[in-house]
Order: sequence, then structure tokens, then C-alpha cells
Amino acid sequence: MGHSKLLSCEMIATKKHKQSLLLLILLTWVSAASAQQANNYAFVSPNTRENLKIEQAIDGMNSAEETQLRMKAINLGCVVRSRIRAYKALGVWSDGAEHSVLVRVQSDEPTLRYLMSRMGRDAQQKYIVYFYPQRNGPDVFYTLLLRKRVRDLVAISNALEQAGIPFRTLVPLGKTIAVYVIDLDRDLRDKIVAAARKLGASVSSQTGNADLFGDDQREQAKVKFEQEIKNYEAKNPNLSPTCDAQKVKRKAN
Repeated sequence: MGHSKLLSCEMIATKKHKQSLLLLILLTWVSAASAQQANNYAFVSPNTRENLKIEQAIDGMNSAEETQLRMKAINLGCVVRSRIRAYKALGVWSDGAEHSVLVRVQSDEPTLRYLMSRMGRDAQQKYIVYFYPQRNGPDVFYTLLLRKRVRDLVAISNALEQAGIPFRTLVPLGKTIAVYVIDLDRDLRDKIVAAARKLGASVSSQTGNADLFGDDQREQAKVKFEQEIKNYEAKNPNLSPTCDAQKVKRKAN
């Protein structure tokens, strides 16, 4: 091989090496950004009554308190500068149910805890629960999408209960009903698959960090929520007002 050809090959190899290195750096940046801006799921209820029947909880999905809590979630989007989506939801467990709100937002985990602490405090809740996706995280988050025309939330919940799934959240999404299950012990996979087969649903899962945050006593839960809020705002002192507060200010000016 001539000297010019050898030099040309070395230049190409060097160029490819630099391109590969640049691509590796870019992928590292993208991965880091994705970790900081994960698509998170969180659940909080406006309900403060005890021992609701599932039919009462379904009625509550169309209540004024449900609508107000959804709007509160959306308005907090301006505070953290990230769009927040909020949906009517039905939380069901083996011996109870309550109307709830599903919150979806892209944020880091501290911001997610801050948002849900504000919502939990303002709704006078005992607990909020969230899932923050993370590769190789300790918990699993399942999503079942019902493709059949099954609209009976009671029947769906009963099928999940019979399959041995003790906690589930049902969310009507247009022509689809989504079912979300947080598996803290990582032992529900076979039951989830069996339930999905029975309901004709597709299943997806992801790993991450889940947390049930609060206290059995509302006053103690409020203290925990307020401490979380205080800590976050101390680290982020220049937060913007809520979206509705900004609109009022603009109109006044």
C-alpha cells in the first residue's frame, strides 16, 4: 500500500473514531436527559370519606372535587415548567375503592414528589403514590390496555380481583380503558398475564422507583407533605406561580 493510501486510511479511521466518540458522548447526554425527564405516573384522590362502595367511587369520578383536583394538577405545570396531564381514575383494592386522579408529567423524581406533596396536602389526603421509571429499578409498573369494548368498570375490577391483583387503578381513555398496577414485591407477573388474557388486554411493563408517601393520620400526612414542599422550594427558590395565577396577573396588567 502506498504512503498516500496509508495516510488516507489513517485519516478515515481517525475520523470514524472521532465520530464514534462524538456519538457516544451524545448518547450519554441523551441518556442523562432522559433519566432527568422521565414520563412519570402518580395517583392522588380528592376523596376524604371512608368505606366507599365501588359504585359510589365511580359516581365520584364526575364530581366537582374530582374536576377541581384535576385542574389543580394541570395548573401546577407552570410551577415546574412541564406540561401535566390529569385524568379521571378509579382506584380499587380488595375491600374498597375511591375516585382518583392519574397525573402524568415529565420531571425528575424530586420534582414529582414535590408536585404530589402539594396535591396530597391540598386534597387533605393520607397518601399519594407515584412511579418513577428507572432502568433496573426495584419496582415494576404494569399497564394493561383493554382493546375489547368492555366498559363496565365493576366487571373489569372484579376480574382483576379474581386474578389475585389486590390493588389496581382503572382509567377510561377514550375508547380504551387502561389499568395500572404497581408491583412492589415483583410477584404479580403471572397474575397480570392471566388477567390480561381473560380481559383481552395488551400488557406492557417497566421498572423504576415507586413510593407510597404519607401517613395513616391526615394531620401527620400533612406535616410530611409540607416538609417535602419546604425542602424542595428551599432548593428551588425561583419557582413560577401556577398557570391560573399567571393568567390573573396578565389580565390585571
